[in-house]
Amino acid sequence: GLEVLKSYPKSFTQTAGFTSAWNVLPWFRPAVSYTASTIENNILSLSTFVVGGSTTVFDIGDIKTVNRNGAGNISLSLSAAEIFSKTKLFRSFSLTNGYQTQDGDSWNNVERGLDTKTALWLRTPLRPTSRFAQRVNLTLRDTASSSQRWSPLEAYDLKGRKEAFKSLSLSNNYVKSVQRSETTGTPSKTISTTLPDLIASIGSLEKLVHADRWAKSMQLNLKVREQTTENVAATFQTDDSFGTDLRAIIRQRFDTSVSFNLRTTSTEDLRINQVTQTTDHKDAVVQTTFDIHKFRFTPKVDYQNDVTTLGTGQRSQDTTVITPSLLVRADLALPKGLRVPFRKQLLTFTNRIIWTTTMSLAMRQSPITINDNSKLLNLNTSADYEIAKNLRMTLNGAASRLWHKYLKEEDFISYQFGTVLTFQF
Repeated sequence: GLEVLKSYPKSFTQTAGFTSAWNVLPWFRPAVSYTASTIENNILSLSTFVVGGSTTVFDIGDIKTVNRNGAGNISLSLSAAEIFSKTKLFRSFSLTNGYQTQDGDSWNNVERGLDTKTALWLRTPLRPTSRFAQRVNLTLRDTASSSQRWSPLEAYDLKGRKEAFKSLSLSNNYVKSVQRSETTGTPSKTISTTLPDLIASIGSLEKLVHADRWAKSMQLNLKVREQTTENVAATFQTDDSFGTDLRAIIRQRFDTSVSFNLRTTSTEDLRINQVTQTTDHKDAVVQTTFDIHKFRFTPKVDYQNDVTTLGTGQRSQDTTVITPSLLVRADLALPKGLRVPFRKQLLTFTNRIIWTTTMSLAMRQSPITINDNSKLLNLNTSADYEIAKNLRMTLNGAASRLWHKYLKEEDFISYQFGTVLTFQF
């Protein structure tokens, strides 16, 4: 046979970028960065295309796939204290702004002669000459963001019970993202907006509510968030949430926390201008932690409710789960020494046991779904026993018991037990 020598590229990878920052003014220091990467892989086999009855064959290495990714960022942080040095109210106010681009595209059947080394800006499409070249997908994402931080009374000289207001802090985020996509020629556009995304926090609350005789380190957090997502000409979704949590140490002993959250999600079909589904979520948790001798106890009650309503007004889900639980943890150290014959030194046993046990009872009920009416008891326990520095044994066990309210065939009992002995030398 005739031996044919061929030369062709196999692959190409490139990453290029830059970062720049300008000190225009002491308080005005914008920064810019951009990075682009390109990956090419040549097709190392004969490729045949048939269009309109005519056949075109590409030799080994004559066509290639091209994948590009690009990310750009402009950021600017502003501090009120640097701009207005004499201000008190806005001394702690800071603003962080940013604009980011995240782009990516992929191409098939691009001719080997197309030079992509300088094609760093993805918003300028490639210009292949091959009529078989195809852009498989394209994603262009623009994101504008702004974060604000402010402790309005931090710089004021407040005394007594009013001093708690100095710890008041506010933070908020604004994010707007526009994503344009194209998959095999089909375009789509998604607009996502988050505002507000607010967290308000205040500490030393026991001073304001005159509870400092029996409570300390009392802190309250409030969270409010709204996000909208629009798939242009298709759907519009609104997601609203509110949450609060309170934590304090009661009577110098009980580390207690209470939290409550609400979330509502609504989905609208823009093609028929009608809400198709609404979901409501509620949850609350109450727990405390205290020590008795070398044992730490954490009793907790968890409440959760989920309701889904269709556009017709019919409820497809209404489930409530209440779960009381108790966690017990102990860290016991009982070191011992054993005298070994013909040795002066004692053989030391660390005898440290870390024992953790959790027991919970999940009470589930639903007027809609029959299967969501049950009680599930869970017990998990594990003990890590360090006999000596190089000898450790782990014991673990679990048991479960389910009682179903209507489907007695669903009732079950399960249990397991395991142990691991580890010797290091």
